[in-house]
Amino acid sequence: MSKQQLLILDDLGIDKQQFQSIANEKDIDYDLIWQLGEENPDSIMGIICVKTQINLQLIRRYKNLKFIAVAFTGYNNVDLQSCRQNNIAVFNVPDYSTDSVAELTLGLGLSLLREIPKTQQKLRSGKWTHPAGIELKSKNIGIVGTGSIGIRVAELFHAFGCNLYAWSRSERQEFINLGGSYLNSLEELARKVDILSIHIPQSTESINLINFDILKTMKPSAFLINTARGPIVNQKDLSKALNEGIIAGAALDVFDEEPIDKNAPILKAKNTILTPHIAYKTEEALLRRAQITLDNIVNFGKGKRQNRVD
Repeated sequence: MSKQQLLILDDLGIDKQQFQSIANEKDIDYDLIWQLGEENPDSIMGIICVKTQINLQLIRRYKNLKFIAVAFTGYNNVDLQSCRQNNIAVFNVPDYSTDSVAELTLGLGLSLLREIPKTQQKLRSGKWTHPAGIELKSKNIGIVGTGSIGIRVAELFHAFGCNLYAWSRSERQEFINLGGSYLNSLEELARKVDILSIHIPQSTESINLINFDILKTMKPSAFLINTARGPIVNQKDLSKALNEGIIAGAALDVFDEEPIDKNAPILKAKNTILTPHIAYKTEEALLRRAQITLDNIVNFGKGKRQNRVD
């Protein structure tokens, strides 16, 4: 009988040899298979994926499949019902990129206020002078969602002397201890702040949460940052708000469609900073992701349910 195999369907962001070395350190006794077609379907015991769709057709291909380790926080690419019906455990990797996402959020805020990309472009084109920027200190920061990333973002902005406000499904004492105040509605938060930063998961309730009605309540001098999920912000509404001067600017790391469509209106909207979904993508975070993914596999073998989502 061939050795049990672990099928890896997506790029994990670290070198394959490094991943194998970590697996060896954790005494994971599977052959790692990195390409479809090289596996023995009867020997596949587990699948590691990031965004590849895990549907019933794929599940049926591997009759001995026991677990799916999603190397990502989100796991909506997995057909959980089919996994449940086939007694397949599903794991995810929460909180591996908290610092990475929070740090980019802060960087985008500073870049918006000081117009860093725009000033660099002017300098490279031979110009030297530029209008005055805006200080971050004492600005009102609005955080939508005070989960682990929202709290870390609050800590970083707090260190710069900002005033913290939030709207969230649940209130966290850590946020209050930073001097933060929870407001009763998203509209109230949008109306009050100088920077509105999004840190909630995508769900049926959060899609298009930031729409034209919300954007109209913001100050004309205010900025929007989204490092969460693209569909939470209605990009067409945001493009309109930017082009009409309803808000001062926006920074987006996530989009409705990824990679972004070359004809997306947001690409031509005024006063934007756009990055290609890199908030999570640091060397440290990708290494943590690999380690936690493999820990999940070890824990599954020991009957532990840590990070198990189904």
